[in-house]
Amino acid sequence: MPYLTTDTLTSRPARGLGTISQIVVKMVNNGLSKAVVYITGLNNDVTPQTFFAQELFEVNYREVVTRTYNITQIYFQLNAVYSQELLQIQIFLVDTAGICSTVPMEPLRVGRITSEFREDIAVTAADFPAISFRRNAAIAIPEAVASEIRTNGLEILASTPIRYKVIAGGTVNGTFVNFPTPTTAIPVTATALQVNYTSTTITGGRVITQGLGSGIAGAYQNAAVNLLNQLLYNLTDEAVTLTVSSLAGADNVAAAFRMSELW
Repeated sequence: MPYLTTDTLTSRPARGLGTISQIVVKMVNNGLSKAVVYITGLNNDVTPQTFFAQELFEVNYREVVTRTYNITQIYFQLNAVYSQELLQIQIFLVDTAGICSTVPMEPLRVGRITSEFREDIAVTAADFPAISFRRNAAIAIPEAVASEIRTNGLEILASTPIRYKVIAGGTVNGTFVNFPTPTTAIPVTATALQVNYTSTTITGGRVITQGLGSGIAGAYQNAAVNLLNQLLYNLTDEAVTLTVSSLAGADNVAAAFRMSELW
């Protein structure tokens, strides 16, 4: 899970430990790409809570990173948000005698579905880049920077048989813009994504999934595909693009592309 939290912890002696003096966080990245981790330690002795720890950093593929924080308060809590689902985190309490004890963490699923819609897309046998998403490099909210972003699903309305592809990387023309867009009212601070709905060409990249959709002459057939539980691709530093092509001559289609953000 991309969001982990502890219960309220205490520095007082308990469970065979003396007074707690440190909390140690160990992270191992077992994913296929680097992960971004955002850690917050909360001092629960005061209201509202204050931070005794707050860090945003990267953990490379197969890297092990350890963070140690001194504990001076009686009650405290630690949260971790990270962008790579296969990253593993373990927390240890360390008392003044150097004795360690592991701390369980509870997963939370806090997130949203970010989507874009495009209509009147003129397609032929060539791949047409309908909608692209990429991380917003300018966003400064730590939880958003460390969020896990995955493809969620797509829908295509067509009157001819079509082929769709989801392509990672590559180069598209057009412009990536912040939300809100003319068709999708999402506040810019509510998403870690930018979207490109004006592209007409794509070069390079790699296909991470593809499929077919049927069409009905004189009417529209809806091809709806759920990708969240089928596609493990996690958006890191490259764009991801939905392309559409026709298998039976020219057609005008409409498409929606959805991304899952957990932060």
